[in-house]
Amino acid sequence: MDLQQCSLIFESYSYNTAEVRIVWRDWEAVSIPDPSSKKLPDFELISFEHAHQTLVYTAGLWDQLEVVFKFRRLYGFYVLQAFLPTYLAVFISWIAFWIDTKALPARITLGVSSLMALSFQLGNIVKNLPRVSYVKALDIWMFGCMGFIFLSLVELAIVGFADKVEARRRRQQRAREQSLLRTESERIKFGQARNHSQTLYYTEGRIQYSASVDDLDSNSNQTASIGGPPQMERQRLYRANTINHSSGEPTRAKANGKTPAYKMPEEQQNYINGERIDEISAKLFPLLFMAFNVFYWFYYIGMPKNFG
Repeated sequence: MDLQQCSLIFESYSYNTAEVRIVWRDWEAVSIPDPSSKKLPDFELISFEHAHQTLVYTAGLWDQLEVVFKFRRLYGFYVLQAFLPTYLAVFISWIAFWIDTKALPARITLGVSSLMALSFQLGNIVKNLPRVSYVKALDIWMFGCMGFIFLSLVELAIVGFADKVEARRRRQQRAREQSLLRTESERIKFGQARNHSQTLYYTEGRIQYSASVDDLDSNSNQTASIGGPPQMERQRLYRANTINHSSGEPTRAKANGKTPAYKMPEEQQNYINGERIDEISAKLFPLLFMAFNVFYWFYYIGMPKNFG
């Protein structure tokens, strides 16, 4: 992926220009007899340049010849030993998005195993590379893949937290429903329920009652509307059944087997659970990784052309 420059300098050690002159020949100043020698195990010779200059020292003038060889690294070995394994490690970390959110041990094992495998792979590759201080293309690739795997672990933590919040919300919902059922049972027990079914609506912070007579003739389609309970009873029920109006509960019980004892507005699904986060991540992570690949390969494959 990268390019290397190697300089070869010719210069007389003890004889100045008064005794020895060193110049390039006019025809084919630098030649390589064997064309196959242009290819090395890790590099390929792409070009070379030569130059001549005269240096001034205290003892006189010295001729100096310099030839610069430009090599391009062959990345076939690194594709098999570095890039393909990292691709597999990143893809394996995405399998967790399709595993049930309750299977946290399996999802954690996938993410941590992928991250550890990539770390060991980076260590093996670094041993075969020169110890330089600048950032190499392979370094950017490896750390980019490690970042994607780390983000998949962060997504796992977010999913676990979202499921925890959802479980707490459901427990609170069941507690509120049981409280409403107990209140209705007490009302029926003390004879406050008559031969009609009452439906309790929560609208804009007020309680409204509507009732339909149940013991009408079955052949008639008439429905009679009767008034609600007394004001004192209404206030007592309101105090006993105070709930969060903004997050109502679905119908859970029936007063006499025919009509619901309490009918409340459907709960708005304005929260994001773990499954929804997994669905978004299963689409977002591949798209981001594809964008990273496009930028990486276009930049580094086109670099030798810009360099030459």
